[in-house]
Amino acid sequence: MSYILNNLEIRDFSKSGKSNIISSNAMLASSHPIASSVGIEILRNGGNAVDASIAMNAVLCIAEPHMTGVGGDCFVMLSVDGSTDIKALNGSGKSSSKAKAASLRERNISVISPEMPDAITIPGAVAAWSLLHKEHGYMPWKELFNPAINYAQQGINVHERVALDWKKNIRKLSLDPDTSKLFLKNGKSFKFMDNFKNENLSETFRTISLEGYDGFYHGWVADDMLKKLVSIGGNHTSNDFSNTTAEWVKPISSDYRGFHIHECPPNGQGLVALIILSILEKFNLKKMSKTDYIHLFCEATKIGYFLRDEYLADSELNKLSVDHFLKSNLLDQYALTIDMKMAKVYKISDFPDHPDTIYLTVRDKNGMIISFINSLFDAFGSGITAPKSGVLFHCRGRAFNTIKGHPNELNPYKRPLHTIIPAMISRNNKLIGSFGVMGGQYQAAGHAYVLSQMIDFGLSPQLALNHSRIFPNNNLLDIENDFDLNLINELKLRGHQINHPVPPIGGGQIILIDEKRDILVGASDWRKDGLAIGY
Repeated sequence: MSYILNNLEIRDFSKSGKSNIISSNAMLASSHPIASSVGIEILRNGGNAVDASIAMNAVLCIAEPHMTGVGGDCFVMLSVDGSTDIKALNGSGKSSSKAKAASLRERNISVISPEMPDAITIPGAVAAWSLLHKEHGYMPWKELFNPAINYAQQGINVHERVALDWKKNIRKLSLDPDTSKLFLKNGKSFKFMDNFKNENLSETFRTISLEGYDGFYHGWVADDMLKKLVSIGGNHTSNDFSNTTAEWVKPISSDYRGFHIHECPPNGQGLVALIILSILEKFNLKKMSKTDYIHLFCEATKIGYFLRDEYLADSELNKLSVDHFLKSNLLDQYALTIDMKMAKVYKISDFPDHPDTIYLTVRDKNGMIISFINSLFDAFGSGITAPKSGVLFHCRGRAFNTIKGHPNELNPYKRPLHTIIPAMISRNNKLIGSFGVMGGQYQAAGHAYVLSQMIDFGLSPQLALNHSRIFPNNNLLDIENDFDLNLINELKLRGHQINHPVPPIGGGQIILIDEKRDILVGASDWRKDGLAIGY
């Protein structure tokens, strides 16, 4: 029996960790305590889950400026009434109307690096926020940005995990003068407890609060962004900005041991999480040794990411059949190729590694629940800042490749393969949870891993997030430092090449709904500075 089917067990207080948070009215969780406090205030003042999520994310643009921003992309899953009638919102921007991989190939460029103008797709986040609030917000749009405006002006003290990440990006932040002026302090990174402010961004937020979508994609903000992009050799146009839209799309889903997992469709990689789970479901995990389980998980993950790299792209231009992956015998055939005694080596992925994203989730007193993710792709995105607006551009275009004829080839006005994936869980036609696992391309593996910990092994949401993580990353097995040494040695004997990454792997937030007790259970990953709060 899994935790999701049973009562919550108290954690072992003889070990370090965090407790689950419970409440009966509303619940939210984010990767930063200030954002969480802003969200709970919105809810207490009558705002709904959509209002709270937009306000929280806006604050995170200052609190975690390396992870998210108005210059990035956004995906959302939303249940307006708490039912399984779930909507997915694709707020990923497109490449410029003049973008072409062919021109890069002519210059013998095969890899799109963060600082290249080709890496900067048009930011889609503000379009997503605007559509989301227009159709489902409650509080006045203008009021949602007051906290972000104030924090951008007055500053936010840098928290511990943010300081750790900042320190690793000094060189990147030094390359663009507008970026270094804003994001470095006397040529050095902002440190723990330093005050960081972005006063120009406060003016951008003020304009967005007054003019909405038009305030970002038209007018002085758009002019500032376009001028900066052209100055670094970009071929972006004003029409690229003014034609940017977000759109509602139909979620994809599949069953895992009686639970229904809901993900955004391609161009997101939610399908990869479903592929991994579908392979795991073919095995009796509870009868396996821990080494067998970890080995199997790694091999299933490699299959999922191999299929991602081969087939996933902008679904508008490359129609994909989800059924082909999940309802044919394709995955049966791949599962049969798994050797439980030896790790398989796959070709090196050309997809860029990137660990940076924010995820938040909110469930309000009326049952509306939202799963919300916003990202700059890399730490501090492209490292390129538009000076007057304070907008730091993402580099989501790095996710394109330059392979002629590939579904994810860089071409005009096209969405790249995306890694950020909000998700939800239901059972017996009842929505029982919302969750997300941060960490760039790790996210699909993270979804499958955290769900498996809860469903297969009975861990509570917080314990599932706390659990030590692994990630088979280009034939290296990233493994967190608290893994058992004997387990690591057994994995080595099966051919896994172990890599101990310095930072923790990803992050995450979860909200689960216990209808019988009328209780909401919230959890926020220890790997970030985050906080779950309810009332």
